[in-house]
Amino acid sequence: MTGNDICGSHGRSISITAKDGVSVNALVFNSADGDAKGVVIISHGFGEYSGLYVEVAQRLAQAGYACILFDQRGHGKPPDDRKKWFGVIPGYQSFLDDIAAAVNSAGQLAPGAPVALYGHSMGGNIVINALLRGVAGCSCAVLEAPWLGLYKEFNPLVTGLAKAAGKISAKLTVVNNLKPSALTSDPERAELYVNDPLYHGHISFRMFAGIKDGCKYALDNASKLPVPAFLAYASNDKVLDNQMTLRFAAEAGDMVTLREYDSRHAIHNDVKRDEFLNDAIDFLDKHCAGVG
Repeated sequence: MTGNDICGSHGRSISITAKDGVSVNALVFNSADGDAKGVVIISHGFGEYSGLYVEVAQRLAQAGYACILFDQRGHGKPPDDRKKWFGVIPGYQSFLDDIAAAVNSAGQLAPGAPVALYGHSMGGNIVINALLRGVAGCSCAVLEAPWLGLYKEFNPLVTGLAKAAGKISAKLTVVNNLKPSALTSDPERAELYVNDPLYHGHISFRMFAGIKDGCKYALDNASKLPVPAFLAYASNDKVLDNQMTLRFAAEAGDMVTLREYDSRHAIHNDVKRDEFLNDAIDFLDKHCAGVG
């Protein structure tokens, strides 16, 4: 992990070296009192990037947690400003490898402190799969509206064609025209998505196929969830299928603390954001106390 100058309330810019040698852009926040209760690694949603979670990281830092926010593959600032970067990944495994690299970096940020994972939407899908597939060293997780099934699923034939296309090329993409109003009922917050040049709707067939496989793996193996998880879902979510979230929670049993919020998909960015973050911090305070 290499770092640049301190960026004040916007965190410190660092670079995390991934398993395949790629430099992953990230931001780190130290806890407000300098003595971290734990390190929270934030895995953002589809089309987003680390900078959109600065407010979340600031809240966590004020509560005594250090944070690492990192850009998922195919997200964030494109190399050499090439927009063909958007939505393109080597494969789903690279998502899991990058979380593992971030967990390793947590030891440098706050040696000896417990590590928690936080994932929203696509990031929640990735966090669940990372935990189920053996990413070690985590004490608990916060899952905010994890992508386990779409509100309107595609025809199985379309999904099959997407998987086939993804095997042929990593660069074949389509644009998902998701409206920001589906993410938040706060008009000012919705406008921020519209005006952000790094927020995008590009998804490659390979990425889509990998996430779909991740949905199935998560649901099939929910009973094996190895750490306690705070699972939040939005009652007015028109992006994801809440029935899949409830199914995952039922299968995971006592490992999951389930909460519903009167919100749209991005709870952390909607009118219930303070209530959600307070609940998430309460959960972290109870469970982020050592690796189980």
